[in-house]
Parts: sequence; structure tokens; C-alpha cells
Amino acid sequence: MDMIKEEQVCISDLPWKKSIKSHSLHSICSRICSFPPALVRHFILNYSDEADIVFDPFSGKGTLPLEALICGRIGYGNDVSPEAYILTKAKCSRINKKRLFYLLNQIKKEMGFIKSVNNVDEKIRTFYSDFTLKQILEIKEILKNSNSKYSIFIKALLLGIIHGASSYSLSLRCSHSYSMSPNYVKNYAKKHNLIRPERDVIECLKQKASVCLKDPFPNIQGKAFDFDSRKIKLKDNSINLIISSPPYFGIQTYAYDNWLRLWFLGYDYKDVSKMQVNSNSNEIYGDFMFQSLKEMYRVLKPNSHCFIIVGDVKKKTSKGHIIVNTAKFIENFANHVGFSTEEVIVDNIPQTKKVLNSSLCSVGICTERILHLKKN
Repeated sequence: MDMIKEEQVCISDLPWKKSIKSHSLHSICSRICSFPPALVRHFILNYSDEADIVFDPFSGKGTLPLEALICGRIGYGNDVSPEAYILTKAKCSRINKKRLFYLLNQIKKEMGFIKSVNNVDEKIRTFYSDFTLKQILEIKEILKNSNSKYSIFIKALLLGIIHGASSYSLSLRCSHSYSMSPNYVKNYAKKHNLIRPERDVIECLKQKASVCLKDPFPNIQGKAFDFDSRKIKLKDNSINLIISSPPYFGIQTYAYDNWLRLWFLGYDYKDVSKMQVNSNSNEIYGDFMFQSLKEMYRVLKPNSHCFIIVGDVKKKTSKGHIIVNTAKFIENFANHVGFSTEEVIVDNIPQTKKVLNSSLCSVGICTERILHLKKN
């Protein structure tokens, strides 16, 4: 079994960090633990050709498939989490702004049927004025059974403004990236005398859409899937390049971090959490990654490349805290399924940009590693 080379590639001036250009559609929704568009663009341009299929089995907010489409490739994204699937799907479909605004106006004509929000969970009501919440509930009801690409796009737009701090965010001032605790938001609002904003939700959606659609859609359409990463229903040897950032053990509770977005989509975050593998157990996480890597290897074409982006994590054990090199941990399983290790690129993260998690990582993720694999 190949092991990670002792002499890893540590580049202080990583090429993708020089680029600040980003397609406007990437701003549709902020999501924690997402990689920068320039990073995946670098590997797409250097390890694939035009019209190739580029795949992310843990697509999150759909950064990889959109970048692939922009680069003239066919972008595939997959994520079992419902909000991530919606965001990925939205970035894989071409949308006409004029048609979108027409449909938003049609939705507005159907609204007005909810008269009271008294029966809505208090946790939800913490974030919104009654005026705004009525509209959110109406849009939720109108779109709940529709899976057209325009309905998906409108849902994605709303996920991007359902909480945040912009002039068209619908909630009390909150994080854009994750759904905050109702108690924290309630206490913070009380302390700072914040008032729940009264928003015209359709107009807010139009404002958000105008920002996201500033740049034209790519000419190519991609595909979005919601498979379990251990059971990807794609053909053998059908993918030209894989770039992905799987969970870093249990450092991020993705379902809870998106509980409000999941509520809008009709899910309970506790049920979604059961669909995900979010564990600090070496055995559970290791088996999950082994099975996922087997599927990546199966669908990838021979002589093609796979890039796995993961961070070192600080884990609490019975003997104290240890730093786990997640890339090295995953690399053992990757070699076992047949991948060879080409290199490991080390990216040291500035203190101001670390991902923090109070229960697992008191000092944040200090180091990310890009595990470069190849199917021979």
C-alpha cells in the first residue's frame, strides 16, 4: 500500500490564490466549508479538456459543476443533503432572467392566502416579522411540489436570503453562511434593539436574482444528483476528472448548520442528519470514505485524476487532543481501492480564515491538504 510521500508539496504562493474573479452565480447562497472557485478552476484547466465530464460527489453549493461549465466542460455535482442538491441543481441549469421575473410575478398573484402565522414554530418566528413570514410560507406552499428548473432556481435564491445581513435578507441580522441558533438570535436582537424586517419577498428575490445573474450563464448545462456518495448511479469509467471536498470527520454538523434552509424545503434537520455520515469515529468515517472512494474509482476513467481537499482536524480523545492529518487518513483507503498518490499540496490557512467548531476544533483548521490521486 502506497503511503503519502514524506516530502509533501508546500506552496506558499498557490496559483489560485492570485485570482479574485468569480462568476456572479456563485453568490446565490453562502455555505460554510466551501472551496474557492479559483481553486477548482485551476485543476479543471490543467487536468481536463473541453467537453470532458468533471464531477464532485460532495458538491455542497455547486461550485465545481458551475466552474466546469464556465470552462467549457460538462459539470456534474452530487450531494445527499437537500439544500446542497437544490443549490447545485440551480447552478447546472440555464435560466432566462425575463422568464424568471415573469414567474415571480405570477407567484405574487397567487399569494395572500395565509392570514396568520400563530401556529408556526416559535423557533421560526424568532427570525421574521409576521408580514415577511406569511410570504415565505406562501412561496413554500406554492413551490413545494414543483421541480421545474425555474422552481428550483427560485428555491435556491430564497435559500440565499432566508437569513443574512443584506438589504434583501429576510431575517433579523444573521450569518449568511449558516442557520444560527434561535435563542442566540433572539437574545442578540433584544440586546441590540433589532427589529424583524418587513420585506416584500418577491422583490427581495428579484434583487438577489439581479445580483446572481449579472454574468451570463454558461452555454453548457450540467447535471445534479442526490445520491449517497457510496452508491453513485453513474456508469463505470464515465468521468474525466473528480474534484471534491468530503466531510472532515465530524467537524461540521451540516444538517444543523442549515436547519432553517431545510425547514423551508420541507425537511427536519434531524432526519437529514441521519442521511449523512458525520462521525469522529475512525472506523465509521474510514468505512464511509472507503466506500465513497470505491465509487469514485469506479466511475473515473483510467489515467484520470482525482483531487480530494481536506483539512487537518483537532480531535478530542480519552488521552487529550490530537491533530489528525485527514488527507493521510483518507490516502490509505484511496490506495487500497486502486488509486496511486501523485502528490499532496499543503495550504496553510491564515488565522482570520480558519473554520472553527467549538466542540472539536478550538483553534480552527490550520492546514488544508489537497490529495492528488490518479487512476492508472
